Amino acid sequence: MRLRTRRLLRGLAALLLLGVLTLLVLLERALDDEPLVARSARAMSTEDLMRLQRMLRAADPRRAPDEVALRLLRIDSADLDRLTGEATRRLLHLSSRVRVEAGRATLQASLEVPASPFGRWLDLEVRLRETPGLPVIEQIRLGRLPVPIALAEGLLRHELARRGLADQAQLLLDMVRRVSLRPQDVEIAYVWQPDLSARLKASMVPQALQPRLQAHASELARRVRHLPDPLPLATLLPAMLGFAAERCGACPAEELTAEYRSALVVMALHASGQPLSRLLPQARDWPRAPARSVLLRGRIDFAMHFLISAVLAAEGGGRLSDTIGLYKEVADSRDGSGFSFNDLAADRAGTRFGQIVRHDPTRPDAPRSVAFSNALLNLRHIRDKVHY
Repeated sequence: MRLRTRRLLRGLAALLLLGVLTLLVLLERALDDEPLVARSARAMSTEDLMRLQRMLRAADPRRAPDEVALRLLRIDSADLDRLTGEATRRLLHLSSRVRVEAGRATLQASLEVPASPFGRWLDLEVRLRETPGLPVIEQIRLGRLPVPIALAEGLLRHELARRGLADQAQLLLDMVRRVSLRPQDVEIAYVWQPDLSARLKASMVPQALQPRLQAHASELARRVRHLPDPLPLATLLPAMLGFAAERCGACPAEELTAEYRSALVVMALHASGQPLSRLLPQARDWPRAPARSVLLRGRIDFAMHFLISAVLAAEGGGRLSDTIGLYKEVADSRDGSGFSFNDLAADRAGTRFGQIVRHDPTRPDAPRSVAFSNALLNLRHIRDKVHY
């Protein structure tokens, strides 16, 4: 009996040692001292955004007379690289780049990890090959470590499901018929189904978030009925954020941030005159607030700049919302409405507000504070801080 126990213990020890050695080998091959993709401080410029907007507007399937037909979307390889880099930096906090060749494309990304004897960078490289339909993965590597493609695809499906994006991904895959990879551009052939827009909208908002949005939409409708027209944002914002804080109570910071985000989304859509049903078709049956002109320092556009920038920053990051705000001003100047540093100040104020909502919602002067809200809403306090 003792001999059998000793053998069992030796076997377990050997398995444990083998597992530790395997882990050490994997770490040594997966981590690097230098990043495969150097971190770039360059955000998408206003010219980049305007060019992408023109491209998407030209490819808008709703402009075509035939609802069900094969359509083509061409994306310049350099624009695809910039767009992918901005998206991965914002959503995944890693640096990336895309290189396109004839019939092939390579995605490379680098993620900084805590320093260790094995290195401080986790590098990923994915190689794609063109087919008559969608591209297929040809090779995946983590550092110098090959990754089984089936394992990577399973992990991707799991992550999409965890983030509530599986339905959107499947809708896009069903829509795309062919992807052609060329050095100068990527051509996407797709079919637009008449009901695709509604299906995409319905899948964009996670099911768990819908009751929260409905609660804030109902509260906005209740409050606005008893408020004047025009409606000062300095009155509306603290009231709605106070309701969000009351709903949350003593909940964790992540839940409080989610409540604030929902309130900001509902207010931003209302201030811009857009129904919530444009984001979520189910909202057609929810209470809707009567129309009001929401004003910030006496102007409707200031309120929209502030709220839209706050939503963008609360959902993503400050630089992107700064860029979008600047892009709107450049577009305004070209369309004749003029470049406005006051509008930029409203953008920056909203961005700062959204950043606090995202990163530190429980601090003493956080958005639930009326004094804090009014300080940001007073553009005279932040106008001099705009960097030209």
